[in-house]
Amino acid sequence: MTYLKIVILTLLFCNLPSFSLVHLDATTGAFLSYGTFFLIIIYFLHKKEMPIVPLVILGLSYFLISILIDSQNSEGFMATFIKYLIFVTMGASVIKDVTKNEIFTLLLIGAFSIIYESIFVIDIGGRYSGFYLNPNFAGCICILGYCFSFSISDKKIKIIGQILFSYAGFVTFSRTFLLLWVLVNILSLSISYKNSYKIILGIVLISFFVSFGNKFDFNTKRLEAFATILDGKISQDLAENSRTLTWAKYYDRILDHPFFGNGYLSFSGKTYGEDDKAYGIEGVHNTPLLIIGEAGIFVFLYFLWLYGGFVLSGIHYFKQDFLLLLVSFSLFIYMLTTHNFFNNYILLSISIWLFQQIEIKKTEEYTCLETLLH
Repeated sequence: MTYLKIVILTLLFCNLPSFSLVHLDATTGAFLSYGTFFLIIIYFLHKKEMPIVPLVILGLSYFLISILIDSQNSEGFMATFIKYLIFVTMGASVIKDVTKNEIFTLLLIGAFSIIYESIFVIDIGGRYSGFYLNPNFAGCICILGYCFSFSISDKKIKIIGQILFSYAGFVTFSRTFLLLWVLVNILSLSISYKNSYKIILGIVLISFFVSFGNKFDFNTKRLEAFATILDGKISQDLAENSRTLTWAKYYDRILDHPFFGNGYLSFSGKTYGEDDKAYGIEGVHNTPLLIIGEAGIFVFLYFLWLYGGFVLSGIHYFKQDFLLLLVSFSLFIYMLTTHNFFNNYILLSISIWLFQQIEIKKTEEYTCLETLLH
């Protein structure tokens, strides 16, 4: 079962089905996608684990309410719905057996794909994403990997990992990554003041990019914008096309249908036409707004209770396991910038891992209290 687990985790955390769909062909991508779920089912049948009930409730509420409200975008609904349910019920068996070191290693492989692309691939826009296809999502992978690096006991591996995740994250030129990288390092100071060297590392990396950026195919506009941070300023380019402007386009529609939303995929963006005549309508780029916009305020409040609870639990158990706060906080902030949650199996994997780890801490705490009382 160990080898099966490694295969499943590699397919998931290295985003191989989606990567193959784009860079190889549709047949290979579909084969790896459905093959991943087939392997998850096999693993579950051999090693059953309790499903993640809160995520099951969240998914059922979102999918059923949104499709009942408006089914005009129902193409592919059943496949997405069934995959989600399989993952949060049976996928828990796989995630239960994964270690922090394994997650760190898998995310590091993903970071290597970003670094490779930044060095050897040109003319793709100057922002790099490796296996993850989208630079912003690649930035999320890097900040999660950076968080997990704090749990590595071997200092050399920890430092090398943090350097690689930082480099890979910076070449995505993701504003969210940069913000989270700074915030995570500030939080890390409460673990040990010795972590202050990481902020110096970030300044050195940005200085390197600014000095040698013309030698690489970096996104010049974002590079210059990041460079202004060294002068203690925030460039207008970093605020340009900000997510807040995107969110504002959807506020009126949320207020028009606050209780049960506007229906399935109504906030997820659309592409019309084909080839040169194709044009798209931008999605909301915010998971909480996606949920309230498509399924209404009740599902939205449940989502906030669940993921806000992860962050609060991370604070509560910070002294026992600081990683829970770093990961839950980073995950929550990233979800404020993406609307691809219910079919993003890396985000769901991390969510399942967080839930399981917090439940373990609660059980340990309860057992300790019982022992003291008796």
